[in-house]
Amino acid sequence: MTSSLFDQETALAAPTSLAPVRFSMIGAAHPITGGVAPFNEAIVRAMRARGPADFISWNRLYPPLLRRGEQTAPEPGRPGHEPAPRLLDWHDPRTWRRAMTRVLDFGAQALVLPWLHPVMTPPFRWMLRHAPRDVSRVVICHNVELHERLPGAAMLTRAVLRHADLLVTHAPQQRAELARLRLDEIPLVEAFLPIFEPDDFGDPTPTQTIQAERMRLGEPDLVLLTYGAVRPYKGVDLAVEAMQFVDPSLDVRLVIAGKFWIDPAPIRERIAELGLGSRVVLHDGYQSDEATARHFDTADAVLLPYRSASQSGVVSVAFARARPVIATRVGGLPSAVRDGVDGLICDPEDPVAIARAIERFAIDRHRFQDGVRETCQRRSFGRYVEMIEQAVRAR
Repeated sequence: MTSSLFDQETALAAPTSLAPVRFSMIGAAHPITGGVAPFNEAIVRAMRARGPADFISWNRLYPPLLRRGEQTAPEPGRPGHEPAPRLLDWHDPRTWRRAMTRVLDFGAQALVLPWLHPVMTPPFRWMLRHAPRDVSRVVICHNVELHERLPGAAMLTRAVLRHADLLVTHAPQQRAELARLRLDEIPLVEAFLPIFEPDDFGDPTPTQTIQAERMRLGEPDLVLLTYGAVRPYKGVDLAVEAMQFVDPSLDVRLVIAGKFWIDPAPIRERIAELGLGSRVVLHDGYQSDEATARHFDTADAVLLPYRSASQSGVVSVAFARARPVIATRVGGLPSAVRDGVDGLICDPEDPVAIARAIERFAIDRHRFQDGVRETCQRRSFGRYVEMIEQAVRAR
């Protein structure tokens, strides 16, 4: 099996007084849309809290035909965003070369690249192969195996990851996924999904704003939120189906916030068929930092009815905003959400099971708050960066 340098328990017990590693990070930053941008910014913020770190972002991260809609956010960057020059373009090798020159000039000891999708193969493979000598090449594996079938995905993923010196994973099943790609000999950092700071998506939403939002929703007993790009594997349709099975004495609202990557018409039609028009609210489109904070702060819990998952950055945002999570038992979600402690885990692809979990949460909602706070302390971005530093030095 893949050689593990550090796991989560090692990270929690490890000393924190090591001299900082000099990092160069290449990854999406604001205004690139998607959850990976704030994740990368949080990593860089933790790096810079310890020592020098350079951050290089993208002008275009994906081919234009792959990404639906705009790749960049319409809003300006707020003070909390980590600045990063947008040097890289997916289809311009000259920009890849300039990025490696910058890494060399910075004197980096480690180059960190977050891996999301095989479509990134051309620039990522080139940069890993042409990184300056004596620089540790660290790849953060957000996904190893894809949620949706794509011909040649495994071959492309292996073609990139085989050039890494260290691989970082966030979920236990990813070790086996790497083994299936015959990447067993690359040192592995078995990390955890780190939790954002509460203000990474803005200040707390004013109490009067939350009250107004809940009044617009009809002042229900419970507000549930599904958040992020709506794609088939995320099971938003299952959340809608579950609403019909929730005890009618429990007044629940489901808020679906995120850009639809699928045709929303069937979901809208199903909502109408089930008579859920007043209980399910859709916010289709890009969600700004302000809207994101408002959605999470208004909700009582976040619902992840996924059909498959490596991990979900939505868990990190939910915990940062002190919101427990109800998730299905797929992929790395059971390792991110501790059943009965900071949320609930239920069977996947079963609307009735999801409905029963919603009812259980309503009964015990207040006892999950302590669990969420403890989880945030254990899984900080600072600890995450320390873990990668230790692994770089162990090489």
